[in-house]
Amino acid sequence: MGVTELLTIIFVVLKLTDTVTWSWWIVLLPELIAVGIYLILFIVWLVLFIIAIIKVRV
Repeated sequence: MGVTELLTIIFVVLKLTDTVTWSWWIVLLPELIAVGIYLILFIVWLVLFIIAIIKVRV
């Protein structure tokens, strides 16, 4: 379990116990950031993979 997952669990518990009055998108923001980072890394990996395939075929 990473930092973003731990923060999300803590924020959800605080939201469900009415300790904080944040909107749900703020509560889930750590996970959204993590998904965004993973998506960017996947796109970079995919582009590098395609470039490597093109260079091998030439």
